[in-house]
Parts: sequence; C-alpha cells; structure tokens
Amino acid sequence: MKKPRVLFIDDQRSARDLFVRMIDQERYEALVASGVAEAEGLVRLEQPSVIITDLRMPDMDGLTGLQRFHDIDPDVPVVLITAFGTVETAVEAMKLGAFDYIRKPFEPSEIEIVIERAIQHRDLVKENARLRSEVATKFSKDNIICRSTAMANVISLVGRVAPSDFSVLMLGESGTGKDLFAKRVHHLSRRADKPFISINCSAIPEHLLESELFGHERGAFSGATNARAGFFAEADGGTLFLDEIGDMSLGLQPKLLRVLQDGEYYRVGSRKLAKTDVRLVCASNRHIEDLVKEGTFRQDLYYRINTVKITLPPLRERKEDIPLLVNHFLERIRKHSPDTPTDVNVRAMRMLLDYNWPGNVRELEHCIERASLVADHSEISPNDLPPEVRGAVSPSTLADTGRLSFKEARAQFERDYFNQLLDEVEGNIPKAAELAGVHRSTFYEKLGKLGIEPR
Repeated sequence: MKKPRVLFIDDQRSARDLFVRMIDQERYEALVASGVAEAEGLVRLEQPSVIITDLRMPDMDGLTGLQRFHDIDPDVPVVLITAFGTVETAVEAMKLGAFDYIRKPFEPSEIEIVIERAIQHRDLVKENARLRSEVATKFSKDNIICRSTAMANVISLVGRVAPSDFSVLMLGESGTGKDLFAKRVHHLSRRADKPFISINCSAIPEHLLESELFGHERGAFSGATNARAGFFAEADGGTLFLDEIGDMSLGLQPKLLRVLQDGEYYRVGSRKLAKTDVRLVCASNRHIEDLVKEGTFRQDLYYRINTVKITLPPLRERKEDIPLLVNHFLERIRKHSPDTPTDVNVRAMRMLLDYNWPGNVRELEHCIERASLVADHSEISPNDLPPEVRGAVSPSTLADTGRLSFKEARAQFERDYFNQLLDEVEGNIPKAAELAGVHRSTFYEKLGKLGIEPR
C-alpha cells in the first residue's frame, strides 16, 4: 500500500533534516523543500497528502504559499508552523483555508498527531466527494429503471418538485418504490448534503412513536434512563421521511402539525421549546382522503402534508418495464454470483408479464432472486418461478406458444419485443438500444438475426 506523502517546507536545512528524522518513515514518506517555489513543483509532481510549511520564509510568506498550494490541489491540508508572536497570523490563515498550525518548538508526538488528523481530514473530503458523485449517479434520471410513460411522468414531477422545500406526499401500493423516490427528492434538493432520516410509522408502537420523533428527557417515562434526541433533531437541516403516515394516531397528529406550521416541538417530558428545520416527505399505501372521511386523520394535517402529491403506479399498470427490471436484477445478482442465470426464457418471461404483481417491484425483485438461486441452467425457466407466477399465464398464451418449438417461441417473443421498441421510439436505434439496455451494435445484430429491418 502506498504511504502518504508529507511535504515539509522550511528555509533552514537543519529544520528539514530534523523533520526527516522525526517522522515515522514506516508510516509516511517525507518530502522536503526549502521554499514555496520549490514546493509548488513537488505539489504538482508528487501530490502530497499533507503540506507543513513555516509561516515565514525568505522567498514568500506562508499565506501566499497556502493560496498557491490550494490553486494546485484545493483539498490538500496545509499545516502552518509559527513562532509565538505570529499566532494571530496563523489563526487568520486558518480562516483562509489552512488546516491547522503548530507553535515552535514542537515535539515529535505533536507533529505526528497533526499529520494523522490532516490525513484523516483529506480522506474524509475524498470520501464525501465520492459519495456525492455516487449518489448523483445512482439517482440520475438515466438510472431509473423504466421505459413506461407513467413512470417517466413521475420522474419528471419529482425533478421539478425536489429543488423546492414543499412537503411531498407519496401515494402508492406497497412495493412501488415510495422510499426510493423519497430519497430521490432528498438527493435532488438543496438539502442533499444533510441527513435523510426514514421512519415507518406503522412499525413503531403508538406509545413510542412520539418519543422516536421528538425525543425525550431522562425519566420522562418508565425505561427512559437517558435523554434522547428524536428524529426531528437528527434530521435538522435535512429531510424526514414518514412512511405509512396514515397509521399515525390522532393524538400525535396535532404535534406533527405544529412542527410543520411553526418548526417547533417539545421533547417528551420537557417544557423547553425545541426548533427544527426539516423538509417532510410522507408516504402511504392508503388514500388519506378516505382516512379523513373516516375521522382517523386530521384534515388540517392532510392539507399540510399534501402540498405536492406524487402517485406511483403499480407494476401491473406499467408492464413494459418488467423486462428491463428483470435484466437489471439479473445483472445485479451476477455481480455477486457470476454463475447465476444470464437470461429468462420466452415462456418464463410471458409468465412474468401475465402475472399481476400485487407486491409490485419488490415482489418481482424477490421472485428473480429466488429463481436465480434454484435455476440450474443459464436461463430462468417456468419451473424456476414461484407457483403463483406460473399459474398466471392465460390459456390463450399457452396455446399460442404450445404450437411452437422453444426456439420459435423465443424468436417470436424477441421479434415482438424489438418491433414494439422500434415503434415506440419511431425507429430511433440509439434510443431503442438504450431502452433495451444493450449496446447499439448488439441491437443491430439482434435485428439482423430476427429479420427486422431498421425503420
């Protein structure tokens, strides 16, 4: 493993030699320079993990050096060495971006601690940048698995709503992806670098939900041996996702309403008002209007959480997405288990398309995972599917495919599939290949094998 490089800058040769002897050579690689100009070249060539520089040097002061180093590498931590009389200057340098300062004379242990902290800081900055990039990729429009108009409309609406601070209500059956789109709202908002906290209101007993949301003081109730901050405190500045909001008790609903109206709440057992800045995203698999009519949900709270309503379609209403989703799940499984099936045969795919999927995308995902485990060949066949899915094929479908050989039936399915794709994109081959999840050359090859002329 490559050792972190530490660049030490001082115009005194004795100080540079002392630093080389002082540093732990087994953990770090020491680089030295006599001035800022020489150090600039090393920063470009060697890309040090940490720079330690004297604040005062003949060719250029450390503050100018700090700016020049950050012009080359904005993330490199710069530690300043200062004499007693220049501490104020060092503090000013920290305001300009220096990581820390050390006062002369310093001990070896002191400089080791500062180096370690600086490296940890740089690693954290890099990791945060990586995660932000990963999140942006994961939640970009192009990575949502869909080709249906219904889901494209949802993605478009989420993209328009996310940058605002409006409350969002997600409606949809279980397994339609409400949690995924709640995260998408968060990651496309100005709060993306703040916490995203998710809580399922139906999974927490009614008498504990208030404490979970708002926190409690020590001794507030039996078993409260320590004070605890609630989810509103943890999500401060970010987004709080309340799944199954329709299951919240009538007694707790006014307290949630107060937070939405005033940004204020009380911890359980406290008389001290707490403040929070949270964007609320709620979800339910039931129509909240019906709960309002039944008297189990407050109308004023419903109006508050329903600033923007997003309804996710069930999988049975967007079956054109099923082949893409199946391919996505198979690819993901193969990353961890390379020997699992690479495809679904034509009869099995017909069964997947005919089934109604009451559990929606989540049920389809589990179905493909199970089928991949039990399949003993390169393709998933009908026998690998759960009984309820196998029983979903209509008699007419079975009769149609029963007149064909397996090879002919598969070719028929593929021919129908690619023709439908081309019709939907009006013959746009690059777009059709993108929707099919294959390279353009592979798409052309398939068309040739199936005898389909490009439009």
